[in-house]
Amino acid sequence: MSTLKLILSRGDPLQTDFLAADNKVMYTSDTITYPRALYGSRATTTITRRDPVGGLLQVGVIEWPANPHDRPKVVIGTKSVEMTKTGLYTSPEKFQAQDGRMYEWQISNYRAQLVPLHAGHNAAYVATFLQSSQGFFKAWNRGSSASLFVPPEGTHILDDIVVTFVYFESQWRDRERHRARIWDLPVHAA
Repeated sequence: MSTLKLILSRGDPLQTDFLAADNKVMYTSDTITYPRALYGSRATTTITRRDPVGGLLQVGVIEWPANPHDRPKVVIGTKSVEMTKTGLYTSPEKFQAQDGRMYEWQISNYRAQLVPLHAGHNAAYVATFLQSSQGFFKAWNRGSSASLFVPPEGTHILDDIVVTFVYFESQWRDRERHRARIWDLPVHAA
């Protein structure tokens, strides 16, 4: 069995299709944003998986809170999943997958990577996200769409990987945008 490559059809993990190598949609993330907070939520992301005959199965839901100090609620299948921040100034977050094991999303060289915890120091990643090529060189590198790579060791928790990836990548991008805004603030003389 080879590594599964899920190609994101759009640059936003909150609103995209995850395509298999044959260009068939495997997963879809769809986010509805509310004009006013609904039951404390400002948006809901639903992740669905296509079954072999084309039917849709809801595999996850992320409720994005209206209060920025509250944590989003992540549900995979019917189980509420606690995403726990493990870094003070960094962004790693861990969770327990449906196989009962703990995993942690980390950023390494600006890439989101999922690693099993307590598997030793040489633990292989069970998912890696590679951004698409940007700018001038994109014209020559057409095969470089943003993709989530899942080796055979991770396919048994594929629903967990896709749902927590959508959550983690969105949270990381929000933090990066916030950081960029802070650095862009004008400096006032005292």
